[in-house]
This record gives sequence, structure tokens and C-alpha cells, in this order.
Amino acid sequence: MLKILVPFDFTETAENALSYVKKFVGYDEDTEIVFVYVDESEDTDAVNKLEAVKADFESHAISKVRTLVVKGEFQSALLEVVKAEASDLVFIGTGLINKDKLITNTSTFVLSADCPVIVIPKGYEEFQIKKIALVIGEDLIHNSKLLETLLIVARRFSAKVEVLTVKRGEAEYGYTTADEKNENVISYYLENFYSGHVFIDGPDIPKSIFKYAEDKNIDLISILPRNHEVGETSSKGALTKVLSEMSKVPLLVID
Repeated sequence: MLKILVPFDFTETAENALSYVKKFVGYDEDTEIVFVYVDESEDTDAVNKLEAVKADFESHAISKVRTLVVKGEFQSALLEVVKAEASDLVFIGTGLINKDKLITNTSTFVLSADCPVIVIPKGYEEFQIKKIALVIGEDLIHNSKLLETLLIVARRFSAKVEVLTVKRGEAEYGYTTADEKNENVISYYLENFYSGHVFIDGPDIPKSIFKYAEDKNIDLISILPRNHEVGETSSKGALTKVLSEMSKVPLLVID
């Protein structure tokens, strides 16, 4: 059974994410939904309000649904719930700070969570997952089993996965030992849902990714962040942070 955790704070951003979750889950009875409200301000009516959200969701789905109200600071409390629930996937909304930039607590949570997270931008009302762009760099994929989450999503919607690498400088791309190993791993894990690997030029990596997503009508951007890896390939998750704050299409962060 797929366990999905949905942080919910009764805002428009959360409602928008909830709408996406409803369409993602559909009438799948082999899914458990856990709505979580982190109470930072002693909201005495939080339990009743969250139960109303649950009741509405149950009228549109046949999944098992539970609610949790926990007290504490948002980030730490939510991370504790993710760990305790052993969640398979988290859906979280992100809000609009201006016409160009999306930002909330979301990017901080995404970088800290050891769990796949789908970020739904506020205002994203469409639902279709037919074309997925998996963004990888030139480094070796060290934990190939993480691709299983992407396979679950692709298989659920019969989606094609395009692998995207934004080239930096004049280095050789597509023919290195790491490239060949990554290609074999991706082909193995994504099966017939894998449609090919594209290398594009772009000194500004986020802008290049967003332009590709727009030009190719990508429904979901996916990334394997390097911020939790050990060794020379470890990074601070800068690209993941930018994508989660600025993407105008849903983002799947696989961790």
C-alpha cells in the first residue's frame, strides 16, 4: 500500500495541493492518505477542521484516510511525522511571493526530508502526468533504487520519462563511464517508460530546465538531489532549492 502524507494548513496553497492529490490518487483503494496539521498557534478547532477535510476527501476517493494534529515548529514536527509514519510520498504546496518566484517553508522541508516529495505550485490547476523530465547531472547515480519512486508514478499514469542533462562548459557528455552506467541503470529501472536522454546547453541551469519543460510540455519535473550523498559528489542542494521555489509545474524530489 502506498502511504501518502499531505501537510495541510487550511490555506489556498494547501487547498490547491489537495486538489492535485485527489486527482493523483483517483479511485485507488491501495493507497493510504494521512493529512497532517502542524499546530504552531494553539488552534483549538484544528481537529474538527481537519476532520472536515478528511470527510470531503473520502467523498471523492476510496482510499484509507487518517488525520494527525501535532504541535511544534513546522519543519521539525513535520519531519518527525514523516519518519514515524514511514511515508512513501509527501505532497506539499508552495506559495507565490511575487509573479516570478515561488517560496514557502517548502524548499527547506524538501532539502531535509529523507522521503520523496511532490511540490505543487500555487495556481497550478491542471492535472496530467504524461511527460516527465528527470533531471540528472554528469555524476554517477549512487542510489539507483531511488528510481523506483519515479517508476511508480510513471506506471500509474503510463507516462514517458525523458532524462535531461544541462551541459556545463565543453566537457564530453553522453560518452563517459558515468554516463554509460547511468544509462544502464535508468533503462533497467524505468523499463519501457524511459524515452531517451537529452543534453542541452545552458549556463543558467534552472532557466534551461524551465525552458525545456515549457517547450516540451512537461507535466512533472523530477530531480535526484545530491545534498544527502556522501563524498565528493555531495552538494548543498542548491539546484533542488531553486527548482522547488521557482518551478511553475509540479516537482518530484526523489530522496
